[in-house]
Amino acid sequence: MITRGPSSLRIVKTALAEADAEDTTWSDPFTLAERNGATYRVWETASTYEGHPVRLIVVESSALDQRKGKTLEKERTKEAELLREEQARWERHPFSCREDAEQALASLKASLRPRFHRVEAAVEEIVRLKKRRGRPKKGAEPEVETLYFLHLDVEFDQDAWEQARRKASRFVLVTTVPKEWKGQPMDAQEILKLYKGQISVEMNFAFLKDPFFTDEIYVKKPERVAVLGYLFLLALAIYRVFQRRVRQFITPEHPLKGPGGRKLTRPTGQAIFQLFQYVNVVLFKLPDGRIQRSLDRSLTPDQRRILQGLGMDESIYV
Repeated sequence: MITRGPSSLRIVKTALAEADAEDTTWSDPFTLAERNGATYRVWETASTYEGHPVRLIVVESSALDQRKGKTLEKERTKEAELLREEQARWERHPFSCREDAEQALASLKASLRPRFHRVEAAVEEIVRLKKRRGRPKKGAEPEVETLYFLHLDVEFDQDAWEQARRKASRFVLVTTVPKEWKGQPMDAQEILKLYKGQISVEMNFAFLKDPFFTDEIYVKKPERVAVLGYLFLLALAIYRVFQRRVRQFITPEHPLKGPGGRKLTRPTGQAIFQLFQYVNVVLFKLPDGRIQRSLDRSLTPDQRRILQGLGMDESIYV
């Protein structure tokens, strides 16, 4: 088994925390694609899940998920706006004594915990003329007052930002594959390669992990839930084989014509089924009681081509 561990899982949280330690030794960067591919680093640890030993492989990818990237950008923008508001607020708030200003400074430092900015805060002393109502007396010495302000210097922390992006690009693979399998070494890099190779299959099979399909909604007993899961697996396996066989004779030079005239060079099984969605079979009851089946219209060239490629013809309908 090789699967991506949910971030809510305790062993996954622990692995991510350990991987973030300063003394963690990551692998050298590597790529799996020949060109325009992401760069990866991996680190491995071990744990147990439900009494079963598992390997946990923390993967760091140079390709940050688009949704996570947008979330980080929003957090950075919100933090910058908050710090600007704090700057303006304290620059307008004078203190009459240094002690009060120092207490406010300590409270401010405790409350501010920026992720993406460096903040230097200090008490600034300003001596200025004391404002009085009315006209000052002739020859009177001008009075001065000493006020204290909190001054904040805010600077974007590029290192913290890059570290946050790296952490956001990490995920954990959970596997029961041993370090040596069928005489072949199965290191962390090889596990990642196998996982990436099964993604296209995972896209079809992922819904089996959803309890809506394989839990107690349709059947109650655990044994029947397992049987239903196996039936889904068989159906999906047939679906994948069907899709692969059709793709073998669909080329860029001879594509299929999809909905809206769109050219399909690597059609999915769903797109192929849509081409046959409106094939209708008409039943005629003959005077002698026999039933004759017939198509309500001729098949299109693409429909015939698909059936021929699969070793069939329109007789499968009639």
